[in-house]
Formats: sequence, C-alpha cells, structure tokens
Amino acid sequence: MSRQIILASKSPRRKRLLEQIGVKFTVHESAYEEDMHAKDDPYELAKFLALKKAQDVARHYPDAIVIGADTFTVYQGKFVGKPKDAADAKSILQDFSGNSHEVVTGFAVIDTRTGEIVNGYGKAESFFRELTAEEIDAYIATGEPFDMAGAYGFMDKGAVLMAGVKGDFYSIIGLPITQVYLALKKMGVKFWEN
Repeated sequence: MSRQIILASKSPRRKRLLEQIGVKFTVHESAYEEDMHAKDDPYELAKFLALKKAQDVARHYPDAIVIGADTFTVYQGKFVGKPKDAADAKSILQDFSGNSHEVVTGFAVIDTRTGEIVNGYGKAESFFRELTAEEIDAYIATGEPFDMAGAYGFMDKGAVLMAGVKGDFYSIIGLPITQVYLALKKMGVKFWEN
C-alpha cells in the first residue's frame, strides 16, 4: 500500500517538479511564520525553515511523508526573500542586473510514522544580464516578481532576465528534486524503476 505524501507548500513550481518525477501527493500549506533571522548561515537557515514548515504540517498526519521547502536568494551576504512591494522588487532587480547571486532551497522530508527526517539544501549561482530600467518596470508590471524569492521566476517570464546558472538549477525553481527523490526512496516510496 502506498503512503500518503503531503507537500507543505502551495508553490506551483514545487508541485510541477514532484509531478514530473511521478509523485502522487496532496497539498497542505504550512502556516509557519518564516523568521529570516533564525540562523546566520544561509544553508542552515534554508534547512531550518524547510524543517519548521514540514513539522508544522506533519503534526496533522500520523502516518504520512511530509515534504517542506524554503527558497531565498543571497546577494552580497544578505538574505533576499519575496519582495514586499513594487519598490522592493525594483531595488532587488536593479541589484541583480549584471551581477550574480546565490539561490538556496532547503528541504525537509519527514516520515511521521517512524519519525525519520532527511533535511538538506541545494544551491545555485544565478547570473543576470544587464537589464534596462524599462525591462525592470515592465517585468514588475506583470505581477510575477511578488510570489518569487529574489523577485523573478526562473521558469516563467523571468527566464529572459538571466544569462546563466551554475549549480543545481532545480533549487532555483524551488526544490532540489534529486535530493528529495533520494529521500523519498529511502523512506520506501516506489517510483517507476521499482
């Protein structure tokens, strides 16, 4: 019998990645309030936030596997989450223009039956091309930046802002999918090869 798998996120990009590898799951969005100051190290913060989100949802399911994730960017040593408003989005995109930044996605997979937890992160360096003021304003007007860490969507219109990626590009999308796949396999989830 297959186990219930819960995604503790409403992100359409995370849903798409899990569907891509054949995972059958239900969405239960976490109510955990993010604290971007909980840890100083970006990798530890990503793991911490993902774990807290997964734990928040896991308490509702005594026999399930829960997946939590959190994505943010790091630019010149500062954490950058989702923009607060259009002015914040513009400032972020102006900073990124012609520069690189790191995207970090923490993940946590919890087996609520056994208590087993796999907690890790993926990262990538994202390189932006030089953007014009008009491009930035037009992109902000699409509304896309407001649901994205770092104010751009790698898999959406924001793809044209980028010049390249180095590292785990699935982390930019919002889930280091290979690591999550391996964690799920470890917990007994069957995939196409079984």
